[in-house]
Amino acid sequence: MSTGLRLLFLTSLFSAAACAAAHVLTFANIAFYPIYLFLPLLFLVWIFAVGHMRRVPRKNLISEIFGNVPRWMKVSTALLFAYVVINFFACIYLLDGGNPERASDQRLVLKSKGKILRDLSPTEFRHAQAVQIRMLTGHMLVFFTLAGFVFYACWLKTGPAMADAKIAPSDTA
Repeated sequence: MSTGLRLLFLTSLFSAAACAAAHVLTFANIAFYPIYLFLPLLFLVWIFAVGHMRRVPRKNLISEIFGNVPRWMKVSTALLFAYVVINFFACIYLLDGGNPERASDQRLVLKSKGKILRDLSPTEFRHAQAVQIRMLTGHMLVFFTLAGFVFYACWLKTGPAMADAKIAPSDTA
């Protein structure tokens, strides 16, 4: 794997691990807001991921001759997409479609589109903040991991990885 591709691959995996740690903290009602600092990195990683995917010839993406994409990556991708959808709707349900905010009179409330849905106790407010961060970290975790998969697939489909590729026996022989 080239140095640039390896650096991007490791950046996406370490970022996914950081998002996973912040995601786990939300289940203990801890909202780790510094994870927002990873958002610009997510966009940068995906810009490079799309750039690398565009360099792989289209015939190489489908052909098994140019390095086979492992089955575990295909299954993991499907599971990650399912998780991001389930996590999103579960968080929306837990937040009743609103966001935890401080009202102008310093009350802790759950607001949606400028309307106060209900007042929250300090414990409920912390929980709502954690759920809000859980939704964000769930998405970031999935998309950093998928970027890592893209970089790994680019490595499999180009350059030296093709020398190690194993071709599955064909049924037509």
